[in-house]
Amino acid sequence: MRRLKTLFFYAFIFLAISCNNEPDEAPLIEKTARIEIDFEGSVEQYLINFGVHSLYQRQSDFVKATIIQPGDLEWTQVIDEANTFNLSTSTNFTELVIESEEPVHTFGFNFNVVHTGDIPAEDFENLRATIKVFGDNAEVQTFQYTARPVGEVSEALSEVVRF
Repeated sequence: MRRLKTLFFYAFIFLAISCNNEPDEAPLIEKTARIEIDFEGSVEQYLINFGVHSLYQRQSDFVKATIIQPGDLEWTQVIDEANTFNLSTSTNFTELVIESEEPVHTFGFNFNVVHTGDIPAEDFENLRATIKVFGDNAEVQTFQYTARPVGEVSEALSEVVRF
């Protein structure tokens, strides 16, 4: 009889734990994502590489990204099957704005700059960038990037954001 009570006790504990009503994962919150990159320094002497990937909606639906500013710029490479959009440009601009075409709950980005190899003038400044991530027009995160000195290997900034 005592063994039966112990068995019932353990079965009750097991059921109480396994029937927990709390969700295992936080609910997916979807927002229109926007990335704004402000550049400072000698932008004209750098190749700018930016990629956005994994723009997910619902469980695994892909969402496209659009370059908003500068308006005449287009993606250098789009890989639809991988939900990846890449830009590699030496165009001289002070701001780059990217936006998801629909709300997403997750996305990632890579940012890197490479000095073009010209000998820097006296007034040369290493490129600096402030990268702001917005969800539904509210700032979510800010990242700072500073290019390595000329002649050193560049270092990429790679982040994944989940709302």
